Amino acid sequence: MSKRKSKKPEKNTIDIIFSAVFLLISIIFLVLLYMLDKLPLMYYAVVAVIVFIIALMLISLQMSKKIHKTNKTLGKIIMAILSAVMIFGSVYIYRTNSAIKNIVSDNTNKIEVSVIVLKDSPIESIEDLSQTIGNINVGDYSYIEKALDEIREVNSAFSIQDYVAFDRFADALYNGDVEAIILNEAFRSQFDENHPEFSNETRVIQSYVYEEEQKDISVNVDVTSEPFTVYLTGIDQSGSISTVGRSDVNKVMTVNPATHQIFIVDIPRDYYIPQVCQANQLDKLTHTGIFGVDCTVESVSNYMGIDINYYVRINFSSLEKIVDALGGIDVNSEYAFSAGGYTFTQGVNHLNGAQALAFSRERYSFGGGDNVRIANQTRVLTGIINKVTSPAIITNYLSFLDAISGTFQTNMSENEINSLIKMQLNDMQGWTITSDALTGTGGTDWTPANGFNAYVMYPDETSLERVLGEIRAIKEGSSE
Repeated sequence: MSKRKSKKPEKNTIDIIFSAVFLLISIIFLVLLYMLDKLPLMYYAVVAVIVFIIALMLISLQMSKKIHKTNKTLGKIIMAILSAVMIFGSVYIYRTNSAIKNIVSDNTNKIEVSVIVLKDSPIESIEDLSQTIGNINVGDYSYIEKALDEIREVNSAFSIQDYVAFDRFADALYNGDVEAIILNEAFRSQFDENHPEFSNETRVIQSYVYEEEQKDISVNVDVTSEPFTVYLTGIDQSGSISTVGRSDVNKVMTVNPATHQIFIVDIPRDYYIPQVCQANQLDKLTHTGIFGVDCTVESVSNYMGIDINYYVRINFSSLEKIVDALGGIDVNSEYAFSAGGYTFTQGVNHLNGAQALAFSRERYSFGGGDNVRIANQTRVLTGIINKVTSPAIITNYLSFLDAISGTFQTNMSENEINSLIKMQLNDMQGWTITSDALTGTGGTDWTPANGFNAYVMYPDETSLERVLGEIRAIKEGSSE
């Protein structure tokens, strides 16, 4: 008799443990889901009620003395399955929160200063410098000064020769007038025109990396009810998104959340406009990125005469990772062409990350050159937006979170991003995406960031008037 009685308390203990663990997991899941703040309140309430009812039923099943042991065993199996589902869901929630926090917390610019010599130079380190270092007096000189101070702590047996033009600056190194040059890496691409193989013909003997906080230039609105404008800038760099570089992709996106309309204005990279970071001198738009995203946004805002509420900043690495994480995107090409080792057909193409990058960077295959390239970039952007706002995102959700972490920067707040996600989940409505482009006339003119004359595009003011009218129409909930 005593042995039989001892089994019942043991079974009751197991029932209690199963019930307690299941209840604890359910509570943690609901708390995390609430803290995520991505679900509309109505959806959260429905999920909470369902979880509560299921937990109450299963726990009651375990605690009842009248339930057959087979049914209790079945209940434990169901508890285990549901617990696994909620644990998996909690992982989703945690990773979602972490990804968004990484995006909104990374508000720094990374400035890298390098000491560069020719590839066949005998100089191996800064200790070997003994003659002249070339320097370019363009842009923010403070980081060059910091690097020079660090170099002098190790070796001061050299002099500095200043240059005001990138062609002469590079020539001085190639001709042996200086034994090394010191360069803000954001300006490396300025050598492309006169020395396209510069990176292959030289090497870095020392690098210094500095970080600076970006200026807050956001103009905050209620993004779920008021129209707002986002500046998309794509820099010509790979690797860390915080590394500054030329702004080769420039798009102004006006979003009307009430009508689910997005209007994209493409701006040519060579647009010749006043730049706030160069004392309002005229220069190519792409050069604003060298001075930071705030320079790009403020210069375009002043030129167009509009408020730009937020920005999103991406680089080459970002695009590949995001597209691959989405399982590829569908892009409608106006032309059949080849680029980057890939062939694209006229019509719809399903592209992976590398193909999307090649598609969006090609310009030499078209008579329209850069105009076709920026139109193709908008087609890629449209493909990404369509995929992200479709139910297909669910199957690639975790890989998408991994991809976006550290691949772009934005000055939208976490609360604003959460509000947009909740709005989209609430109605799962598609977006109508239209686009237009600022146009101009090509020519040659002085470019301060280069220090010499280069190709520029003089703005066509009638195209500006046209797109401003289209922006007003989107904000008013109509189309011209």
